[in-house]
Amino acid sequence: MNRIKTLKLGCIPASNTILLTGILLLIWAFGSYLIYILTTQSPILCFPPFSGCTSISNAGDYPFSGLFYRSLILPLAPLLGLSMYFIIQFLKKINPHIHSNIKHTLFALGCIILPISLIITEAFKDGHRSHPSYIIELHVLFAGIAFLTLIIFQIIASFQLLKAQNSIFYKFIFFFSLLPIMLIMLQLLTHIQHINDIVEWNVFTVVIIWNILIGLRMRKYKESSLEANKQ
Repeated sequence: MNRIKTLKLGCIPASNTILLTGILLLIWAFGSYLIYILTTQSPILCFPPFSGCTSISNAGDYPFSGLFYRSLILPLAPLLGLSMYFIIQFLKKINPHIHSNIKHTLFALGCIILPISLIITEAFKDGHRSHPSYIIELHVLFAGIAFLTLIIFQIIASFQLLKAQNSIFYKFIFFFSLLPIMLIMLQLLTHIQHINDIVEWNVFTVVIIWNILIGLRMRKYKESSLEANKQ
């Protein structure tokens, strides 16, 4: 039996789980910022991916937007880890000869380090702006670990997908997975105002779109497999 068909979260197929996770993460980040604008006196109003006027986590420092921010990201952290597990299983399906060390590395990165670091990141945000300095430093540290883990996972997974199927789509996916590294290099090499927050928003957007694209590819793969079985 085709194993990719049996991967589900309850009654939700693996591909839809990944799509839902990506969409909810986008809603979490941009929705938190929108609630911050609507519920805060004298908010910073802009489009953050272009202007970098605020960080993603800034909305978590205010009562209403902070409640929305934490109530979504805490359950989304393990859901993201589950999505990474589904991606690993998809990779194993299209490339049965993938080395066990690569599978174990991807599992450690995507299913253990990533969700745990995200949960710890938000544990160090208490919903107001009077943080002790060490709380802010711990939040930044574990947020960096989560972002870096996700970036490394996607680069390794993209390269393995490209090795398995040398198609235009997977060439694009691999290039797309490298964009966060290029953005971080831009951050290190330039002195643009608010560059840190611009890079943070755009790296986040890129890695989430990557997951959505993989989810769509998994759905197409499943539909193709079903048609082939019928024939």
